[in-house]
Amino acid sequence: MRIVRFLARAGIASRRKAFNLIKQGLIKVNGELISEPWILVNPECDRITLRDKEINLPEKFTYFLLNKPRGVITTCSDEHGRKTVLNLIDSSLPGFVPIGRLDEDSEGLLIITNDGELVFKLTHPSFEIEKEYKVILERKPGKEIKSLINGIKVGKEYFRASLICFGTGKTVYITLKEGKNKEIRRMLGSLGYTIERLIRIRIGNLKLGNLESGKYRRLKSNEVIELKKLCNGT
Repeated sequence: MRIVRFLARAGIASRRKAFNLIKQGLIKVNGELISEPWILVNPECDRITLRDKEINLPEKFTYFLLNKPRGVITTCSDEHGRKTVLNLIDSSLPGFVPIGRLDEDSEGLLIITNDGELVFKLTHPSFEIEKEYKVILERKPGKEIKSLINGIKVGKEYFRASLICFGTGKTVYITLKEGKNKEIRRMLGSLGYTIERLIRIRIGNLKLGNLESGKYRRLKSNEVIELKKLCNGT
């Protein structure tokens, strides 16, 4: 397999970030620095290192579904010592990373896994995996929010919702297929709305359900199979 795919499957980094690690001269194969991201490696016989520390594919992939609370950072570590989503998971297995963005003030469904291939597919926009959000606004939403289905330009970026449904009172449900940085906050902000709560309630076939804030559970085997089928378009 290509070195960038190996690094992704090992849970080291996304393919894009793996490319940067290679360009920084941090990856060696059999003791030799590599500079190209498309070289082929054999995990069974090649010794691959990052900063001279050996990298191996995990013997077992594990999948957690977490209900991320507010005030927790969606990252593997934080230089300022803030609590991260990995601090909420009780596991000694290496290579775990959170899938997708949820900013510090947002809540809800987050997948955490050491399956780098699934991380890539769920975060790359070309796979168009649906992510649904429950949004509670500071005032009742108007019909103009439906215009987000046609797309809206905010600054230099273009955003588009794939589905919008109105709930009761100040609640609206928004489904995305990309997931750019603070996409919903920026879209609704451009229409003059302030968000009181932003909760991700679904990724693909996985629903948050009644899982308590800050709690997590392992995904069932049939949930993982169905999720991978969505990623493969089957």
